[in-house]
Amino acid sequence: MKNSIKYESRASARSLLVLLAMLVLAAVDEARALNLVAHISQRGLHGEISFSQHNERQVLIASELETTLQYPEQAWSWGIYQLPVDYTIVDPQERCQIARLGEQLWSFDDDLGYLMLPGNESTTWLNDISLTGEKGLWGKSLVLYDPAANVRICATIVTRDGSQDHLAEARFTSPITGSIYFRWLAAKESNHSDTLIHSNLFHIREQSRKMGSPAYTEHMWKIYVTDIFESDAQNAEENCNKLQLVFDPQNRGAGNAIGDIDGRVGQLRITTNAREKQYPQLFHDHQLVLLPSDLYGPSRKLYVVVFDPSHPDTFLACAKIRHQKPKTARVLVDGGGMRGEMRFTQRSRFEPTWIQANFGATGNESDANINYAKDVSSFRINQLPLEAYASPEQRYCLTGGGTFNPMGIEDKAIPPAGYGTQDQYPVGDLSGKLLNRNKKESHSFYLPGASSELSGTYWDTFLPLQGPNAITFRSFSVQRYNRTEPTNITESPWACGTVALYEFNRPYQVPILTAQVLFRYPIVGRILFRQAKDEHWTETAVIFEYLIHADGSKVNRTADHRWAIADDAPGKDFYDWQNRCVSAGGVYNPFKAAPLMGKGWDEICTGSSVDLCRVGDLSNRLGPLAIAGHKREAATISRKMFIDLNLPLSGPAAIIGRSVVIYDDNGPKARGERLACSIIGGYHRRKVVARDWYSNGDPLTIKGKLELVQQSEYDLTNAEVDFKGLDKNSGYHVHVAPVEGDLEFPCEDSTVYGHWNPRDVDPKRSPPPALGSTDEYELGDLSGKFGTLDGVTMFEQTYNDTRLPLFGYESIIGRSIVVHKKEKNRRWACSTLERGYSPNEAREIRAIASFHHPAGYAYGYIRLTQLIGNDNSQSDTIIEVKLRYPGKHDRNVTHNHNWNVWVNPVGVDATVKQVETRCVAAGYVWNPYYTQLADPLNQELYKQECGPDNPLRCYVGDVSARLGPISIGSRRQVFTDSNFPLEGTVSALGRSIVIFGADFSGFRFACANIEPDHDIVKYINLKKPPRFVVAQFLEDVRHVMGLPEWMLAIDSRSTKTLHNDACIQMIVHFKGPSAHKIEQDFSRLLAVGRLDSPSIYIPGYDNSKRKRTLSYRTCGVRDPTEKSVKVLFGSSGAMRHSPTVGVVGALVLPFVRLFTRFTL
Repeated sequence: MKNSIKYESRASARSLLVLLAMLVLAAVDEARALNLVAHISQRGLHGEISFSQHNERQVLIASELETTLQYPEQAWSWGIYQLPVDYTIVDPQERCQIARLGEQLWSFDDDLGYLMLPGNESTTWLNDISLTGEKGLWGKSLVLYDPAANVRICATIVTRDGSQDHLAEARFTSPITGSIYFRWLAAKESNHSDTLIHSNLFHIREQSRKMGSPAYTEHMWKIYVTDIFESDAQNAEENCNKLQLVFDPQNRGAGNAIGDIDGRVGQLRITTNAREKQYPQLFHDHQLVLLPSDLYGPSRKLYVVVFDPSHPDTFLACAKIRHQKPKTARVLVDGGGMRGEMRFTQRSRFEPTWIQANFGATGNESDANINYAKDVSSFRINQLPLEAYASPEQRYCLTGGGTFNPMGIEDKAIPPAGYGTQDQYPVGDLSGKLLNRNKKESHSFYLPGASSELSGTYWDTFLPLQGPNAITFRSFSVQRYNRTEPTNITESPWACGTVALYEFNRPYQVPILTAQVLFRYPIVGRILFRQAKDEHWTETAVIFEYLIHADGSKVNRTADHRWAIADDAPGKDFYDWQNRCVSAGGVYNPFKAAPLMGKGWDEICTGSSVDLCRVGDLSNRLGPLAIAGHKREAATISRKMFIDLNLPLSGPAAIIGRSVVIYDDNGPKARGERLACSIIGGYHRRKVVARDWYSNGDPLTIKGKLELVQQSEYDLTNAEVDFKGLDKNSGYHVHVAPVEGDLEFPCEDSTVYGHWNPRDVDPKRSPPPALGSTDEYELGDLSGKFGTLDGVTMFEQTYNDTRLPLFGYESIIGRSIVVHKKEKNRRWACSTLERGYSPNEAREIRAIASFHHPAGYAYGYIRLTQLIGNDNSQSDTIIEVKLRYPGKHDRNVTHNHNWNVWVNPVGVDATVKQVETRCVAAGYVWNPYYTQLADPLNQELYKQECGPDNPLRCYVGDVSARLGPISIGSRRQVFTDSNFPLEGTVSALGRSIVIFGADFSGFRFACANIEPDHDIVKYINLKKPPRFVVAQFLEDVRHVMGLPEWMLAIDSRSTKTLHNDACIQMIVHFKGPSAHKIEQDFSRLLAVGRLDSPSIYIPGYDNSKRKRTLSYRTCGVRDPTEKSVKVLFGSSGAMRHSPTVGVVGALVLPFVRLFTRFTL
């Protein structure tokens, strides 16, 4: 009996274990099963309908829906359609057209009945339908139809786990256009895999349409692979004949290869007249399993080849298959005591966008976060990017324009935030669409249910990151409640930023290729084209900063201007009064698109049929332009932004190097229809590096660098800090002026001055380090914004700064970085912030206007540097001004001197006493682009229109109008000018700078010629006399050679003694236009001790008191104190001593680098 009881107990235990195991396995299988979902937010219905495998035969359908107050009762017919929803279309009616979604595959009405609400908010159903396969749910669209209102709702059925979905695209350009999409499902933890192919292709050339004029043509098509040994496989899209091999990784042979796709799924249809009807197709292929590795191989690439139906052995067109990564964007905001970010991810154009929001107070303290939650009122995407140089903060955030609203939804039709569905709000109204929505997702609120904050995860079906209504490159703003009037609470801007592209699942910005167009006559303005670098098939943002009439004629605003990209760069006829801009050629049409028979381009090419347009035909697909009459109205009249789908900045059809032409259909007949034209040129990122450190009297132990990169003025500045050898340090900041390396204490306030603070922030009111937003600190206070160096000997940090520009008037390029000691905040080390660039990218041009005439009226220099790209693009010009009054002890200071570049060089007239004839040879202000040519004497108009906010409207030579006046006898000044060219057909070199009298006086005060500024570097070794002083040596040499101090300098860090203090070694810089001659004369002077004539020629001046001899002598390679010993023992001191020395002339050893910074 006991044995039987034990046996039964064991059996029961085994049964229980088996049951538990089965339950666990069932739970695991359920967890691993494919889970599909359709997100809905249209026509008063918000939520999701999910699909999962219930058993081998049935699918579980579950709803989580809610209705809005506006549409409380709803009845929907629902079913499955062939093609996925295109979420780049923001018009809900157009998005859900049956013509776009294909045929109905399945209707739920008969089996499950209509979807009735209320009643089915949270309901489950079972249905005999497959999750995958030709008539499966995955990759298709769920369509809800209200027959009473004739309204449709649609959503793509996608996987919850986005890593299971993959998408690739083959985009054709000529002679057919359109795309073939390959979508494949690879669920790693289930047995589901599937491949769907949908295509929508059109003929764009007449010769490809001439096949009897059918509605569509049918074609054989295959997948080809490039030869692994083909060196120029990337050019296969230009010449399909280079493709020879059908894709056959399994060696199945001809007709049976994986690439023989038409044999399995049928022929491809290509629409003949896309304006009448389109013929999209859906294919299902069990054998085609594309993996990212097939598309990312190092050399073998996959192409779709379409064959000519009349000649089956002839290729009609080909297109590379490109894996489409999820698109990710991010916006950082940091201002007004709040900080945060919003991330946007759209896995493909056929899926909604996911949003991750994280905002709070900068100090992240509980009370501050609660106050933030009380104050925040709304979050928006705005229509335009922010104006790069606008300030203060409130005005800056307003420059993004209104809420992005491509559908033009009127304010009175918009429901309160959180009470409507996403189709009822403007695309950019994030608060309206997301507030109190997506409750199933993860959220973390400071004041749950009592605040307007957004936090956590959301999805949005009307927020595309792709297509013509993409939110990328636009601005984002956070609003706060303005309670200054309790009876009238309003909203005001709090903080803002730009929506930038980022790499998927990585913290790095996508490199952006930017092109620039500058109009100078008869209009002024600027256009930027921006596209992901080396991805010419992706969207391009077109940003019009402003367009203003500038020829001086009395023209008010004008509108309805056509515009296009033309074939060639314009010639000098850009300012002709007859046949203007003819040299630019015709509308750019690299793919040879042709209009349909009897149709004009304005009928064929529209914003919804971009594939049918010529690449350069912009006004038909983006709309006409308006040109402001005055700068005060430019922002509202001419500032625009477009997203275009067929505007490549790279690749075989790149538009860079061509031109933009603006038309005027109402202009004079002699001039022609073209109003203005200008070349599309490169516009490159800025990089600045501080790594060449100077000590401020202490031993120099710091090593490492500060590196800053900014892609454009619309982007964040990315900082990388890597300091080593720190010693009880604390702060580090950007200071006003560059380091003067020949000073013994080069970091002092007397030379680099204080923190760079162009926005006049009061540092006494700044929060403790790293506890405030960036606008609460001085612009150059890096340790205040991001944390100090306290208590470390090594410091590594990366951060993004929203207020550290490398472009424009507030740029830090050419200034300095100073590292401070913690004790007394003493300055410890410093370095100049210099441009960082590779020689295969660009070269730096240097020029100088040297005011060194002893009889002149100003003494000093104006130094200029500019980066010239290998594509001849030009950076901003950095200008350093250091001027005082002549005379060693003259301490006079005057301010508000205007300064210009004039057309000619000057000579002896620079020192004429009579101001009426002084600098007369300079001629007049340099105006190479004929600004205000129609009314040149109207100075009132000129002063009204020219300024820092409209620099192209100024004469190129009118520097002070753009940058402001300068001072003489005061501190050095550093400026950044976007309109000061140093190379090319329009160059300031060889002209002159004219400085006018103090306090905005109109008389010519001083002048000097703009000449190349070379920099030659050498080591020298001198015999060290008693009481040798480097400064006295320099002064003596300069006097004999007749040089100002800025043409001959010594690196203060390099001075050291040799041979038991018998010799001294130094690094000498020879600078200026005559640097080569100065170096030769210096060598001769130290070699022979005499120089008969000064090294630089000064017109009309002869210094009879100049000394011609110098007592200093070079030090040889042997120790001079050991001469007798070496002779006594008969040995070579040069062999026993290995000093790092050289001598001038025969005894000067050139330094490691002997270079000229200026290249003509």
